[in-house]
Amino acid sequence: MKKIDEKAWDAFTIENLFDEIKATKGQTTGQLVEGDDVPYIAAAKTNNGFAFMCSAKEHPEWISNGNTIVFVQLGDGAAGLAHYIPMDFIGMNGKTSSGYNAELSENSGVFIARCLSSNKAIFSHGHSWTGRRLLSTKTMLPITSDGKPDYDYMSEFTRQKRESLMTRYQEYARKRVAELGKKSKIPKVSEKKWDAFLISDIFDIYPGKRLVAADSTPGNRPFIGALDNSNGVARFVNDTNASLDRNVLGVNYNGNGMAIGFYHPYECIFSDDVKRFHLKYYCDNEFVLLFMKVAILQQKSKFGYLYKFNANRMENTRIMLPVTDDGEPDYEYMEQYVKNMMLKKYEQYLAFLETKKQRQTDG
Repeated sequence: MKKIDEKAWDAFTIENLFDEIKATKGQTTGQLVEGDDVPYIAAAKTNNGFAFMCSAKEHPEWISNGNTIVFVQLGDGAAGLAHYIPMDFIGMNGKTSSGYNAELSENSGVFIARCLSSNKAIFSHGHSWTGRRLLSTKTMLPITSDGKPDYDYMSEFTRQKRESLMTRYQEYARKRVAELGKKSKIPKVSEKKWDAFLISDIFDIYPGKRLVAADSTPGNRPFIGALDNSNGVARFVNDTNASLDRNVLGVNYNGNGMAIGFYHPYECIFSDDVKRFHLKYYCDNEFVLLFMKVAILQQKSKFGYLYKFNANRMENTRIMLPVTDDGEPDYEYMEQYVKNMMLKKYEQYLAFLETKKQRQTDG
């Protein structure tokens, strides 16, 4: 197969690329009922648009057919993104629409959706991806010798990429399993004694430092912002400042991700909307800090834009932690609990991938 930069490419409009473009049919999110039937594909920029599973019984007329590319027309900063959706789904009318093409397959659909999403910067809430703007949007695609989209090439390219990434992930997961060692038998969380502790009694808390995008330079160092996704990484910069840190729990006190924390093993710098948490009486490590992340997250419902998780409230917020017989935080239990959870998940992933690989071989 030719390398991607050796292929001939040409531009195609959405209008010419798809046999049919249909508006999605859902009315309001509040009318959806959670269930196990079909996914709700939202006008969102993460998780391939997936929001939650819902029931098909209440409104079967809202279901759109799968094997389609969903166009996010507005909303959540996602206008201009395209998602390939293999199964039947529900999408909100006016926010998304779907394109159908008899040549489309899962692998070629993923390829085309990625190409279409390269137009995202053109669209926004005030410049939605609708009407003629949608139909006339162009994307570059690899072509056959007669100038048509090369669906076979796109499918094979995506298949090889998937296979390569899956192999890399299997190698990584096996390495992590070896590093984590064997599971240790520990009490269930329901069997442990728990107690409340002030965050300020558990952590030393340090500030981030303001760095506006216009004053930063692109680079390889993660810049941690008050996000609720992407492990808090807002962008990569070449800058450094007094917030430079690593092996640390970053906790948001402002923004959409208020009270959400992310563990950062790598060297990074922090926004002034993020606080840096280091354990006072135990060595900082991935497993304890991940446990603490969840303990802090349980307090999220208390805070909002009118009641921010500021420095004073952080210090005086209590979190529930498992304790030793002496009533002290049981850091060793927290560490082993997270290790056991990780081992369980890695083993599940590996078993799933092996089963999937075997099915592909047999079928």
